[in-house]
Amino acid sequence: MRKIGIVAAVVFVASWMFSLLCMHAAGQAGWKMEEENQNVISESVVYENNQKGSEETAGWNGNSHSVDQGDGEAYSRRIILERYGVRTYLSVEDYLPGVMVCQTGPEMGMEALKCQAVIARTYIYRQMGDREEIQEEELDLDYLGDDTARAGNTLTVHQKEELAKRLEQCRQAAEATAGVVMKYEERYILPLFHERSAGRTRTGEADYPYLQSAESRWDVEDGGAEIRTADGDATGVSEVSFSLSEFAQRIKNLSDAPSLDPERLSSEIQIVKRDDAGYVLQIKIGPRTYTGDDVQYALDLPSTCFTIDTRISGTIAVTVKGCGHGYGLSQNGAQAMAEEGWSYSDILNYYYKNISLVTE
Repeated sequence: MRKIGIVAAVVFVASWMFSLLCMHAAGQAGWKMEEENQNVISESVVYENNQKGSEETAGWNGNSHSVDQGDGEAYSRRIILERYGVRTYLSVEDYLPGVMVCQTGPEMGMEALKCQAVIARTYIYRQMGDREEIQEEELDLDYLGDDTARAGNTLTVHQKEELAKRLEQCRQAAEATAGVVMKYEERYILPLFHERSAGRTRTGEADYPYLQSAESRWDVEDGGAEIRTADGDATGVSEVSFSLSEFAQRIKNLSDAPSLDPERLSSEIQIVKRDDAGYVLQIKIGPRTYTGDDVQYALDLPSTCFTIDTRISGTIAVTVKGCGHGYGLSQNGAQAMAEEGWSYSDILNYYYKNISLVTE
């Protein structure tokens, strides 16, 4: 499951960069953009996301799941930030809202935002372990370029106002779930999440027993949460076509991939293996077998749940379902469930198998 860990880290890095942009653009007090240092000092906010999972649990019938109340102080854990030899401390709770801004869109309601708050907090606590504080760089969030600060200056007044509004909503969600984390057998889970599944989330490896396949019908139904994929398709299905020569070149660009004959390509593509949710694990192209992740990267696809049609002469058509890796919580599904009246605890217990929601 090393791949999942890498995906999680990359997502958090990207989320952190965008959250800093949001905070800068919204004009929040306490944030100081340091253009030369590729980092940010903060006195008042921020951090965000990752991903998780579960299956069809009692959340289906709308039964609420209790949250164990602990004796811990929600604001006792903190992040250590160091800039130019100056050390600054920021509580995890103050760190969360800006992170959540980068993970969510303006369409997300409060219960779905609460899910994101618990996801972000669980990830940070998992990284901290038994410690009460952690160096910021240990969260793998030390990449921030000058472009982030400059991008914030290009936003309109209206965009900045919208960011500030979203930030306040995220703050409220974090406050409403203060200290709540997800555990499996007394251990913090790896809270993976994605934008939209292909209709069913994926099962993780043995080390992640809480990542089990769960039906996510909201991701393949028309209407619903209206969280759209990058190409604007509200159903989560996208299509893209390649000429034979372009497809061959894209595959060739994979490291150490052999050259392919475009004229023979149509008869040399075969999907070898899919997982229980329909995502491609192995695909044979020419003489070599690739992972679904390899081909997703080469073709710039939104997910690895795809089919390939070579019946049209001179063209390879790829149909893709979902957006993201498919593990853990589906944000689109979570928003649709929230609109149906599910609580954040019900949603988390639905997408993550046999977890406990604990306040620390």
